[in-house]
Formats: sequence, C-alpha cells, structure tokens
Amino acid sequence: MRDGQRLMVVMPHPDDECFGCASTMARYSVEGASVSLVTMTRGGAGLWNGRAPGDLRALTDVRALELRDAAGELGVRFLEIFDYPDGALERVEEVEAVRLRFLGDIVRVLRSHRPQVVVTFGPEGTYGHPDHKVVSRMTVQACALAGDATAYELEALALGIAPWSPTKLYFQTATTMAVESLKLPAQPPITTRVRIKGFEDAKLRAFARHRTQTQEWEALQKFVASQGDTEVFSLVGAPDGLTEDDLFHGI
Repeated sequence: MRDGQRLMVVMPHPDDECFGCASTMARYSVEGASVSLVTMTRGGAGLWNGRAPGDLRALTDVRALELRDAAGELGVRFLEIFDYPDGALERVEEVEAVRLRFLGDIVRVLRSHRPQVVVTFGPEGTYGHPDHKVVSRMTVQACALAGDATAYELEALALGIAPWSPTKLYFQTATTMAVESLKLPAQPPITTRVRIKGFEDAKLRAFARHRTQTQEWEALQKFVASQGDTEVFSLVGAPDGLTEDDLFHGI
C-alpha cells in the first residue's frame, strides 16, 4: 500500500518520538512505508529512574538501548543516533564549526535515506524546550541544503550520495484540547489529521521501553488522551485552507 514511501522523523532526545507522531510512524510502517528516526542526542541530561545498585553504565548508553527498543515497537527501519549535548543544543548554534557539523549530519541522513516526508518539532518546541526549538530550526535548514549540490559537496562525493530534497516538511502540532490540558504555548496550525485508530497503544508500548524516564508517563498519558484517534501535523508552507488526512497526500 505504501511501497516506496519514506518518512523521516528528526527529534532531539530519546523518547521524543513517543509523543506527537509515534502512532503515525507505527501505522505507516505496518502499511509498508520505510520509516527512519534520527535522534540528535543520547539523553545524557535526563533522569535515571530505577537505576539498579552497582549499574555503572553511562546513562547515554542505557538511553540509546532504550531508544532502539522503542524504535522497534514503532516499526522504524533505520535509526540514527547522534551524541550532541543534551540540554545544550543552543550552544551548538553558537559555534559555527559545530553548527555546520550538526547541519551536515542531518543533510547526510536526508541524502542517504531520501525521505519524501520529514517530521520534526515546530518552532515553539511544543512546550518551549530549547533543544526542541534548535532541532526545528536546523531541520528546516537541512531540508533546504540537502537538495543543494554545492552544500557538503565533498562529503557527498566521498560517500557516494546525491542531493535530495524532501517533498514535504511537517511540524508536529497539537489539538486545542491538548493545548488546554497541558497548558502549551500557541502551536502551528493544523493542516493534517492522520487517523491512528488501532495504533493508539503503539506509542504507549514504545514509551514503556524508555524505562529510565517514567517521570514523563503522566504527561504522555494526558497527551494521548487529548489526541483521541488522530495525530495532528502542520505542513510547512501550506496554502491557506489546506486540509489533509495523509502525510503523503499529493506525492
């Protein structure tokens, strides 16, 4: 049904994938699309709930393993995990060489996996998290650069990858009910409502894999309840009045 369709989700932290679009990822994967997940940090600034005595592993290692398990629950085919500083992505933008490397990493995965559709956070970062805002800005820039043959030209030649421009870029957004119940700032306008009936539990199963992050469980359950059987998105650059029920509409 979705053979040849490729979706890429770009997030800052492990477990971010579980909130706004997890059930869409699971549905599209079951229907035959290739789903990629790109996570820019390994979550080292998070909490470690339930740490066993004597467990000397780094939190980043544990959270990367949790993310792989969660991605498996969602049918993710390709998972890319980077190690930029959790909680400090604003500093990435302050150092030009690091900013260019960050952009280049997103450009590379776009060119490697060639998604027609990309999803990331909106400019407001859902609830204002600075890392979310940075990844939103950088993903928008990377989607434009990925199709420019002069951008990261030497790396592309070395890796044997060609320029690639995604057809559509979406911001995750939220319903009025979610905004009110979770006291969120103003969200991008809803253009697209994807039905996730039968896949509502996929995000709960995926989040259950993030065992170190149980403090987020209540917020996730509220968000899931507010969504009902749809997940909502905002098409970047959409014409006025656009309404869709499929991220791949028109492709």
